[in-house]
Amino acid sequence: MKTLVLSHGDCDGVISAALYVKHFLIDIYPSNVIIGFTQPWRASKEISRLCREDCEKIILLDIAIDKEVFSALIDHIMKGSSVLIIDHHMTTSPWINKLKELGVNIIWSRSTSTPRLMFEKLGLTPNTYEEALIDIADACEGSEPKDPDRKKLGDLLKLAISRDSSDMNFMRSLFELLLKGRELKDLEELKSKAKISRMLLDKLIEKILKEGENIGEFILLSLKPAESRIYAGLFGIASTEAGKKIKRDIVLIRDEDGKIVVTIRSFRGKALEVCRQIIAKTSGGKYGGHSEAASATINKISLDKIVEIVRSVLWDVESLEKTTIK
Repeated sequence: MKTLVLSHGDCDGVISAALYVKHFLIDIYPSNVIIGFTQPWRASKEISRLCREDCEKIILLDIAIDKEVFSALIDHIMKGSSVLIIDHHMTTSPWINKLKELGVNIIWSRSTSTPRLMFEKLGLTPNTYEEALIDIADACEGSEPKDPDRKKLGDLLKLAISRDSSDMNFMRSLFELLLKGRELKDLEELKSKAKISRMLLDKLIEKILKEGENIGEFILLSLKPAESRIYAGLFGIASTEAGKKIKRDIVLIRDEDGKIVVTIRSFRGKALEVCRQIIAKTSGGKYGGHSEAASATINKISLDKIVEIVRSVLWDVESLEKTTIK
């Protein structure tokens, strides 16, 4: 029987996976451990795909729980699988009690990163290398570590992964490097991927700042499919960096592979609420993330239509803000 470790396919997730396997599964790795990396919107499908044969244990790291993931877990729990979830996303919170009722062991808190949460809640004492990795994960999630070198490594890792998070060979190379305690700078591919991403990222930031629509304290920009493909994977970082430059909340809308994705970075903590209102005004979809950084995915709706809906939601939020201040 196999143990599945499925992590978010970002730097927070790959660090979580390496540290978890090192501390808890090293005696059965790799022969009886399946390692997977995914994005939240397809996590439920990945659970089913990777556990075609029954998994004795399913471990989800840094993956926000939604109804699809919940349903997939029920199927495997009914087959006898045990489940452990370690996560820090706000949208996981409403599922905690339901998961516990099913016997799921869930570790959740609003931590700066999943690796930090894991070490704090599981009583682990990090060595110097692990401490650096936790700081790097925090940096990837937007925190500012005291050591500037760790901030630089976090930015480098985030850029390298973001351009093509579906590159499983690269993700596994990163995982193995971290599991063995080697330095990130030892992986040459990391630098080359980050260099290309940086060039594209700068262009996208420039586009946001030049072409974005002003809606109160929000900047709104929509991108057509061709543009979405060019800047794939960089929308979260671009919205964060653009927002920092001008001290405004950023909303990006893109048509991507037949679905509409809305990415929001809000220094006022309004990202999740805006996503919630967008989903409430559409015929279906889902959202997740944190109050400062969140996204929504909507199917079967045109880009023009969703831009209208998002614009309306943003003006509503701005009007409420002014009323509250008064």
